[in-house]
Amino acid sequence: MSSLPVEEQADLEIDAPAKINFYLRVLDKRADGYHELDSLMIKLEFADRLVMRRRRQVGIEVQCPGSDLPAGPGNLVYRAAEAFFSHCGLAPALAIILDKRIPVAAGLGGGSSDAAAVLLGLDCLYNTSLGEQTLLDLARPLGADVPFFVQPSPAARARGIGELLTPVGVPDGVNWIVLVNPGFGVSTKWVYDNFRLTKQSDPYILTGSSAASEMTSVEQPANDLQTVTMAGYPELAAIREQLLAAGAEMALMSGSGPTMFAVFADEQPARSCAHRMARQYRQVYVTRPATRT
Repeated sequence: MSSLPVEEQADLEIDAPAKINFYLRVLDKRADGYHELDSLMIKLEFADRLVMRRRRQVGIEVQCPGSDLPAGPGNLVYRAAEAFFSHCGLAPALAIILDKRIPVAAGLGGGSSDAAAVLLGLDCLYNTSLGEQTLLDLARPLGADVPFFVQPSPAARARGIGELLTPVGVPDGVNWIVLVNPGFGVSTKWVYDNFRLTKQSDPYILTGSSAASEMTSVEQPANDLQTVTMAGYPELAAIREQLLAAGAEMALMSGSGPTMFAVFADEQPARSCAHRMARQYRQVYVTRPATRT
C-alpha cells in the first residue's frame, strides 16, 4: 500500500443527513433472506456531523463523544473508511470524530448516512475522484440504505433491497417535518423477522415482486412495517394520534421505526406541534427536507 504525503491537521467536516420513508412497501422475500422493497426516501436537514482528519500515524481512529457506539469495525463509519482505503490502495491514517445527533436504531438511517458521508468525505479529502458509480459500489456491501445517501438527489425511489435508486422530487406540501423518537431503539431484524406478507385487500400491502412493476412513480404515504412495530410497541400508535391531533397533514413511522414523523406545510404549526410533543418526549426535532445535492 502507498501513502499520500499529508499535513498533520488536514481535515474535512461533513454532514450526514437523516431520512424518512415517505412510503415503504414490502413486496416479497428473496431466496437470500432479504426483502424486496419499494420506498420513497427523503433526506432531511437534520443531520449528524463528522470531522475527518488525515494524520501521520497509521490506523483508523473513530471517536463518538457522548455515544455508546463502538469505535472499531462494529461501527459502519470504521468499515466505510476501511472499504475506501482498501479500494484505493492507500495506507489508512485517519481520525474520525462523529457528533451523533440522529437517534440510533430509530428508522432514520443515521448509521447508513454516516457511512456514506465517510465515503464521500474521504473521496474529497484524498482527491481520489472515484466518481458516483464507484462510490455506490463501495456503499452497497455496507448496508441497504448507504447507496441512497451516496447518490446526490435529496429524494429517491428505492427498489430491490434499496440499491435500485431513481431520483425523484420531494412531494408537494412536504415543507416542514416533526420527528418524535420515543427514546428507545427497535431492531430492524426483529421487525422483518415478525413481518408476514399478506393477501388481504389492503392496498398498501403487496404480495410478490410482480406487483412492483405495476407501481406508479409516486405512492400515497404508508409503511407496511408500521403495524408490526406498533404491535410490539403500542406507544407509537399514541404518538401518531397526538401528531394528527396537533394538526399534522400526515403522520407515519419511518423505516422500521420507532421514530414517527409528521408533515406540515407551514413552519408555525410544525413548531407548535413540536413544542407540545416535547412536554412528553425528549427527542423531538423540527426539520425540513434537504435541498442541497
